[in-house]
Amino acid sequence: MLRHVIAPAHAFAQIPNVILRHPRLSSDAKNLLNWQLSLPSNEKQCLSDTARQAGVKKCAFQKAKRQLLDEGFLHQWTVQKDGGLFATIQLISNTPLSAKEALAVRDGLRPAPGGARIDRDAGEGEGQPSVGKPAAGQPTGPVAGRLPEENTGEITTQPTSPHPEPEAEPPPSETAGPVGGRESAQAERAAAEALLLSLGRLDPQLAMPAHTARRWAPLAAKWLAGGMSPLGIRHALTDGLEGARNPLGALRWRLENTLPEVPEITPPPPSDPRPEARVTGMRECRTRHTQPRLFTPPPGSDEELCPDCRVSGHPESASTPESAGSGYAEFTAARGRRPSARGRVRGRHAERKE
Repeated sequence: MLRHVIAPAHAFAQIPNVILRHPRLSSDAKNLLNWQLSLPSNEKQCLSDTARQAGVKKCAFQKAKRQLLDEGFLHQWTVQKDGGLFATIQLISNTPLSAKEALAVRDGLRPAPGGARIDRDAGEGEGQPSVGKPAAGQPTGPVAGRLPEENTGEITTQPTSPHPEPEAEPPPSETAGPVGGRESAQAERAAAEALLLSLGRLDPQLAMPAHTARRWAPLAAKWLAGGMSPLGIRHALTDGLEGARNPLGALRWRLENTLPEVPEITPPPPSDPRPEARVTGMRECRTRHTQPRLFTPPPGSDEELCPDCRVSGHPESASTPESAGSGYAEFTAARGRRPSARGRVRGRHAERKE
């Protein structure tokens, strides 16, 4: 690739490569950002006027503005002035700034980085010292305030009492619950933020700044609360995003709209009572047997004899050691009276010799 570059002598702006080569900024977003950074320092032009002059349509402007807000190049606040009118303050920077850094630049607590611009939508000149006679007293610095609270229409003034009663401190048991719940909520938010930041290691197109992950953490916390594993959540959020034009926009849409339903856990059916063992109602026969004999007596009876003993009618004449011993003695005696085979052979030889 051949390049022919001539350094301009005038009417040029220094744009860092991090903007020109940013993978998550569209051409419209880069055009608006470069246009704003190239304006003179005394030029007060809001971002919508820049889009109108650059020929960026409404939908493309909203998309580009959202990208600049997500990446930290654009910050805006809505404040109420002395006359009751609201004004939108926009801060453009050539380097990504966090929310705290942008507030510090807006309030003058730290020097603005090179290329930072503060524009106001409510016209030019607001916030500048008036030309009239100054008020008496020493000049004071700007006071860093916060955004106005939402007006709910309710009367919030409290009646003044001469002796206000001190508020009773809640018992420790009541305060322990919210503290524990707050810590668990912070832990869930940190886990969700770490999950979103880990997506950038799987796909560079899904890499996001820390403030974007912090803002999307409540959406990811709902996925973790559903019982899915982090691996399953990563697969569900990143599957099929390779060819997306805006991967981060598709990721946010999936976080908001494709949350799987938590399956209802049905309790197991009640199991049948465990059957009793067979030997529970059995009884041992009182007659002497070779081995202990168990039998099941009839219901409601006190029978102590097994069925065999009841049928024979002679429980004591069962197989006892005495009867077994007499039979064995008779067997051995009969065997001793029987001549052996060797004796029979000798008798036959004697008969032949005679």
